Amino acid sequence: MKPQLQSILLIGCMAFFHLGSAQIEITLRKSFIDSFKNKVTINVNYTVDKAHAHPNAPSKDGDMHIAGRAEKVGLPIVAEIMNAAGQTSSVNLIHNIEGTDQTVLMTGVWRIWCEHAGEDEQVQGEPLDAFNTTNPAHVFEIHPITQLKNFNLLPSLKPINGFTYKKADDALLRYAATRCQIIPKTKTITIQTNGVGFNYVDCKIEVLPDSNVVEDGRFVFCRILTPDGDVVAQKVRVAFVKDSKPEKKVKTLKVGKTMHIIAIPRIDLALVSFRADHHDDPNFPDILSWNLPFELVAVAVVQ
Repeated sequence: MKPQLQSILLIGCMAFFHLGSAQIEITLRKSFIDSFKNKVTINVNYTVDKAHAHPNAPSKDGDMHIAGRAEKVGLPIVAEIMNAAGQTSSVNLIHNIEGTDQTVLMTGVWRIWCEHAGEDEQVQGEPLDAFNTTNPAHVFEIHPITQLKNFNLLPSLKPINGFTYKKADDALLRYAATRCQIIPKTKTITIQTNGVGFNYVDCKIEVLPDSNVVEDGRFVFCRILTPDGDVVAQKVRVAFVKDSKPEKKVKTLKVGKTMHIIAIPRIDLALVSFRADHHDDPNFPDILSWNLPFELVAVAVVQ
């Protein structure tokens, strides 16, 4: 492991920083966190406000962005179809209801990540007007979409031909070095943090003990490696969508075995909840100021 990365990952797991004036502030209901901290996906009735006219080119990730709203979430949302050029029926469905009051039943990976947060505070449950852009300031995504009405989009969870993925050592360094402050209150938890991007990471995972099968998939603790086998993180929780190709493969692997995946990051709400619950535990000094808690979602298997 590179010495710089090793030290950064140690900081991200064990140490803490005083955040001071945070760039991004997210306030979530504790009930929402408790409901989704151990779920891979979310299903919502989605109002489509503004969608890309066409899917992105593969060199720009191949996604189709769909800005909208859902009462269950109560935050600005951007939903994304992965490898959207191959999902013509779903793309047409989105365009048919775009800008109307009609909603569509949507299921996909919930994702809280501060890549396009802007400078506004994100407070769950505040009134939202319809969006006139495909990229409003947001921290909540449904990405990738796995089911849209009666269309199964699980086949879209595959490598993006023509896209240059982020390197595992670069990406994990950025995630682990991102500062964070957690502020628990009676009914809400506020997360103060800084922006970080680096989606679609090319990495290998080595299966560790303590996987957890849930209704909509599974969570597996993994060692994260570069495709060449260099260790970049000793233990990260990785989420797998039920019946996706990554999930079908990982459930056949024994502890110590590896697989090559493409992953996207999201804030680990289970760790957010744990830190809030243990903020006065002397065994975890300054736990509310530890660096950003993150996990990965496996969205493709690399052959």
